[in-house]
Amino acid sequence: MSSRSTTASGLRRALLLLCLLLGIGLAAAAPAAAKEFGTVGAAQGVIERRDGASYRYVTVNPRTKPALTIVERIDMDGGSVDRWWYLRGNYLIPAVAFDGSPGGLSANGNALVLIEFTRAYPPRPTRLAILDTDVYLRHPVRPGQQRPEHAICRLSLPGYFAFQALSPNGSKLYLRRYRPRGRGSDDFGLRLLDARSGRLTRQPLAVSNDQRVLSGLPASGTTSPDGRWTYALYDGDKHQPFLLALDTVTGRLIRVDLPGLERLVDSRLPGRRQRQLSFPYLLKLRLDASGSNLAAYLRSPRSGRVAPHTDPLLSVDVARLTRWRGPVVATASDFLAFTRTPRHPGNLLERVGVVGHSGGGAPIRLRQVGDPSIEGRLLVFGCIHGDECAARGLVPRAGGCPDPRANVFIVPDLNPDGRRLETRVNGRGVDLNRNFPAAWRPIGRRGDPQYAGPRPFSEPETRLAARLVRTIRPQVTVWFHQYRAPRPLVRAWGDSVPAARRLAQLAQLPFKRLPWPDGTAPNWQNHRFPGTSSFVVELPPGRLAPNLETRLATGLDRLAREVGED
Repeated sequence: MSSRSTTASGLRRALLLLCLLLGIGLAAAAPAAAKEFGTVGAAQGVIERRDGASYRYVTVNPRTKPALTIVERIDMDGGSVDRWWYLRGNYLIPAVAFDGSPGGLSANGNALVLIEFTRAYPPRPTRLAILDTDVYLRHPVRPGQQRPEHAICRLSLPGYFAFQALSPNGSKLYLRRYRPRGRGSDDFGLRLLDARSGRLTRQPLAVSNDQRVLSGLPASGTTSPDGRWTYALYDGDKHQPFLLALDTVTGRLIRVDLPGLERLVDSRLPGRRQRQLSFPYLLKLRLDASGSNLAAYLRSPRSGRVAPHTDPLLSVDVARLTRWRGPVVATASDFLAFTRTPRHPGNLLERVGVVGHSGGGAPIRLRQVGDPSIEGRLLVFGCIHGDECAARGLVPRAGGCPDPRANVFIVPDLNPDGRRLETRVNGRGVDLNRNFPAAWRPIGRRGDPQYAGPRPFSEPETRLAARLVRTIRPQVTVWFHQYRAPRPLVRAWGDSVPAARRLAQLAQLPFKRLPWPDGTAPNWQNHRFPGTSSFVVELPPGRLAPNLETRLATGLDRLAREVGED
């Protein structure tokens, strides 16, 4: 291994150590975090009890010599410090992974693990402190009672250890021991520490369904509601990521490989360099309230948060996972896989699949025409209002065939319930084009022609449209409507004007610059995905005239080719 790669891996692991101890994610700048830690003695690391009690634990590191750590238990009902402890040294509540996933507190709330922070890397030895939260620092002695043991047990372990998990009653502590060989290697073994005796197992835990060496850094983690099972997503030492499930009661380890996950992340992040720097540290593990379904979501590179109504990249059935005895592979959930089948004479014209359902259960289909390997994508919604569906059968084509130099996605009918009822709104009485979150406000009542719904994205149809936009990432999106005027019209506002003008020119249609109403789909898209264009084509009432259909199909076909070539 070269000195350069060794140094890079060492810096990478040092960055991990800093983030795990401070409880910050990769979205925060590590050098800035280190600077802040060196100058500010503030509360670091926050853990909430999992048993429903309204307590939080924080550590405060005042600027004193020698170093001092104060652990406070805060009553969340009143905001007062309910109990406190102190110990010598700079100790922090550890995070489980890069995203700041909380750790260190047992499920019953009786044990809290602290790890000493040191600027020396790697830390040797690793110093731990286990706090019994049921014992005061100076516990009052009542007549006839013996003074209880001290609330804090301090341990020193030779080598570099990182926190992994704690059993529900706090009796078993699981630590990652990174192996010293190779210096730049991120191979590790999971060791068990008996919290009562302080004894550390000599051999690492064996993975029950896989014999490969564990290697990598944790990107995200989560814990089952009862605290027994913990799950951590690892980067696989910059190779294939994997999921590590740990039964903290029995010590059983299960490894789950995650092939195809990087490809899905690539499709949702714009820049190649950004993808290389972010994957998989922009992934977030979440477990549902019942603890039965584990899912991985993509966080925003800017905010570091998972956007509302974001669909998971993959999901794992926990009940099936814990029964597996052999190698496990979790397939990333790719509901648009059918659109990427290779182009050949048999499937050049189109690929069709059901991508969702309306509120009434009607299937909503997606058509893809052209070459699926082309990056520049055009997305067309033929019908969003149930009584404005003249463009349902419109397909971009010139001379009868789609252009093989284009990649076009078409949703013929986003509102099948409204079309069946011959009404503008969907089956639940909501105007889908007032239900998007950009400038959303309450409009009308249920059944009114422009009722905006109880909240943004309240309707399954609008959530599906948003899912398609987030997954496809089209450069241009065209929404078809119909209005009362006898002539068609292309309308746009803001940065979407140039693309709209281009389609108007190609299809020989008039263009008008008009602001977007509140809660509309183009308004949401243009704000949510800057650099892309979303606009509306207003058609006259009634069926689509043959000459107008030809001009629109040809114009869309040429626009799609230009988008694919740009």
